[in-house]
Amino acid sequence: MTESKQKNRKATDAAQKAAAAPQVNGSLPLYRDPRPVHGATHANSAVVVAPTDFGFAAGAPMVQLSVDEFERAALDYPILFFGDDRQPYVVTALEAEKNLFVTEGGYRLGAYIPAYLRRYPFVFARDEGSDRLILCLDHASGRVANKGDEGAVALFDDGTPTELTLQALRFCENYEAAQARTRLLIELLDEFDLFEVKSVHYTAPGATAPSLLVEYRSVDRARFEALPADSFLRLRDAGALPAIHAQIASQAKWEALAAIAGQT
Repeated sequence: MTESKQKNRKATDAAQKAAAAPQVNGSLPLYRDPRPVHGATHANSAVVVAPTDFGFAAGAPMVQLSVDEFERAALDYPILFFGDDRQPYVVTALEAEKNLFVTEGGYRLGAYIPAYLRRYPFVFARDEGSDRLILCLDHASGRVANKGDEGAVALFDDGTPTELTLQALRFCENYEAAQARTRLLIELLDEFDLFEVKSVHYTAPGATAPSLLVEYRSVDRARFEALPADSFLRLRDAGALPAIHAQIASQAKWEALAAIAGQT
């Protein structure tokens, strides 16, 4: 086989592998162009390791949270359950398309950074064909580079995932496991009817009257404290008590968030 034919054969093989790569579905807030990480399509791809670059989240007034993060996150943010699926979020601003904790790409010193942001530009997404989770990379991120670029770490080395790719995979696996524990918490809170509907109103600078900021669900403290012993023990045995106490306590952070908004 001539050298030209060998090159064409390799190019054809690569194209076939790329065509066979899984396609992703589902909503992934903050991710604009997630693509499956694949040895064929990402052979020459790299990522700039810049953990202090959070500019992609500068317009996110809420960030998804897992149950494992409640205790630490409650020290800095209000935590709420939002939407039909009651997914927990931290609130980072009192206006749309703002994040008071991100300034010029840097995160507020000392504040907890949710895992949803720390895993970026990697993410798990579902394969449309098999519904399995696959590692993806947001190609809209400014951190995506080419192998050999200054400050960039390759994703593959001769077809083998590098340590960066393996670390990203482990982080995303741990995140998905935490989300499974989060869904268990939500199921228990629903079963024991511990959710109450709350709303927050905010008067924006220059406005003459407050407007509805968000309607959400929170753990009803009175109902929680009135639980019968067997229900309380089930929550304890499921490891849910620290997260419940943290979520209730985090409601005091609305005033702190308003203070930050006033400073900016």
